[in-house]
Amino acid sequence: MTLAAAQTARPAMIEDPSNLWLVHPLSDRLLGPALRLGIHPNTVSFAGMGFGALAGYCYAHWQNPLAVLAGFTLMVAWHVMDGLDGKLARASGKASPLGRLIDGLCDYMVFFLVLLPIVFSFEDWQPVLALAIASGLCHALQSAWYEGEREAWKRRAKGIFHVQPRPPARFWGERLYNGVEERLGSGAKAIDAKLAASPSRLDAYLDATAPHLRRLSLLSANNRTIAIAIACLAGNPKLYWYWEIAVLSGAALLLAAALRRAEASIA
Repeated sequence: MTLAAAQTARPAMIEDPSNLWLVHPLSDRLLGPALRLGIHPNTVSFAGMGFGALAGYCYAHWQNPLAVLAGFTLMVAWHVMDGLDGKLARASGKASPLGRLIDGLCDYMVFFLVLLPIVFSFEDWQPVLALAIASGLCHALQSAWYEGEREAWKRRAKGIFHVQPRPPARFWGERLYNGVEERLGSGAKAIDAKLAASPSRLDAYLDATAPHLRRLSLLSANNRTIAIAIACLAGNPKLYWYWEIAVLSGAALLLAAALRRAEASIA
């Protein structure tokens, strides 16, 4: 593995295949027009959230397969916007801590906007809402850990073996968001001290852990989008929440253990 490839904003060796084959190529095509029009990255983030709201309207009619396919297509459009806002921020020089927070919050809001209409489509929506809330908590923890591990890997690929302090948070929500991410994934770990003491091990670390980071894409928003559509087409949206609570939580624990073993083999 070359360090140059690992040091890109979105290293291919740890990316979700659907990003590599579909989402990123589409967002790359839109980057030039967005720059020429002077569109702000935050505008793109909010546009993506708008696609999520439209997807929620479609998924409220999940009994209709055509509505499900429309909802799925709109969520793919959100993913493209989600890929574009970061590219646009970097290309236009408008990247900022606030933009990062807006991007993250819009991503979470999309799932609220998609899943709540499904919840309220049930006559006995109260127990379904409780199930969805439990699933949402699992989702938040899984996603924060997943993104944190990716950020930590990319930080180490650049030869940075300590946690870089973020700018002071503007309000409690940003403080909470940063704190959860750091505690679950991006904070300093034993491997940081080992790599700092022996930087020559960095290549071996990247080679050993990149396959594990790529497997973590099971926890990505892309795969959740696919799972929602499959559960609705199967005629039971509750399957998505059961899958998120039981399957993804179990998978996260197993993937975390495998990643730590790979790090230990280098340390």
